[in-house]
Amino acid sequence: MTGNKIRRIILILGAVFACTAPFIHILYPKTHPKFDIFDLQVQNQQISQEEYKTLVENLKNEEAFFGFKNKRLFWFVAGKPFAMFYFALLLIYVYPFISLDSDIKKAVRFSAILFTFISSYFIVWTLWYRGDFPRVTYYIAIGFVSILSTVVSMGLINHNRSMLKNIHSLLSFIVVDIKSKYISAEDKRSFIEDYTDEIEKLK
Repeated sequence: MTGNKIRRIILILGAVFACTAPFIHILYPKTHPKFDIFDLQVQNQQISQEEYKTLVENLKNEEAFFGFKNKRLFWFVAGKPFAMFYFALLLIYVYPFISLDSDIKKAVRFSAILFTFISSYFIVWTLWYRGDFPRVTYYIAIGFVSILSTVVSMGLINHNRSMLKNIHSLLSFIVVDIKSKYISAEDKRSFIEDYTDEIEKLK
């Protein structure tokens, strides 16, 4: 599988996940059905109050997910930041290709960076289990990690884009310069055919 196909698949899967993430919480019930069963059992005196409290507490511990009381609440909180993060990265990737006024381009770039930071902040806040340390230290640490993830994300995307630009420059040199300067007229046709075949293999 070529690089272009892999990128297309990643973009498509990312878009599907980003568009569905805010709605994943709907798949989970608001409360576990066993809570209703425990309520009925204690009302019918099938279990004691102490047993009821123990069962409810154990079930709450089982339901807990990344510091939230259940998966529904986790996805309700995390879904939108995940979606925002994907589209922020997409903006970072495409803004250099925007052929618009420079002020508009700068605004798009600034928005992409800001969205990346905000979404990273809430994703880290969601996934980072609340520890027993000062609140100020907690938020400063999350802010630092969010800034770092923004810088890393931009660096990786810019590196990938730069690498693609270099590949395009190399291909342009091969197709235009080598063909016109170093290949005889009688060999140009076979060169173009061979070159086209190789390009087709990359798709």
